[in-house]
Amino acid sequence: MIKDPNSSLPRRLTENELSTFRRQGYLILHHVLPLAELQDLNNELEIRYQRRLKDPEIAQDEQKRNQIHGLGADSERSRQLASDPRILSLVEDWVKPGIALFSAKLISKGPNEPNNVCHWHQDEAYWHIYSESECRMSIWLPLQDVNRKNGCLRVIPGTHKKGVIVPHQPRSSRDHGACRLSFLPGDRELPNTVYCQIPAGSIVLFSNKLCHSSLGNYTNQHRRVFILTYQEATVTKGKDDDFAILRSA
Repeated sequence: MIKDPNSSLPRRLTENELSTFRRQGYLILHHVLPLAELQDLNNELEIRYQRRLKDPEIAQDEQKRNQIHGLGADSERSRQLASDPRILSLVEDWVKPGIALFSAKLISKGPNEPNNVCHWHQDEAYWHIYSESECRMSIWLPLQDVNRKNGCLRVIPGTHKKGVIVPHQPRSSRDHGACRLSFLPGDRELPNTVYCQIPAGSIVLFSNKLCHSSLGNYTNQHRRVFILTYQEATVTKGKDDDFAILRSA
């Protein structure tokens, strides 16, 4: 991926930032990637999105339409971003020994999709069937500015400390939205909820055990988020064909 000459250089988390991540289960970092790079990625994903809409089964299913999985194996730009030193340096003090890519995906909310919520869940409720990790975590990278109106990430700080804390139940397509294996509907407001309203180019790092969700998109623009998930390189199984060891243990 071509990098803007003004893009940020690789850096590790400060002790303060790492302490916040340990305590809260998430961390917001601003201005990690320049907008030109995000536009390059978004252009490729738009082509893939439009191609998928030609399949009637996908086009009619809200969840299938708005999610593209397997990008670590299927997209050169996605692979480059997943192994970008500016990203890896931010996770290396948490994800160890070594760094492996667990998955890479796009999660979208189409224009004027107020029912397209992501229900309350913890990622590990989905992922433990693939492999067990002590430090799995995600980089949540919005390709547009995100806020309450278009469905920014919502988190409950500190909920990562006790593992998968409540049983997750499957929801049917009649419930709308995504993240259908969940412990509460996505339209519920929970105590201590934090809305991660951030501009494009900023990121949220969060633990695989953090309780999180998002509301629907009330705007006339797409809300797209690229999500990279990492684990220690000694856990040698990821999701589908995305798995790749990026730094050896």
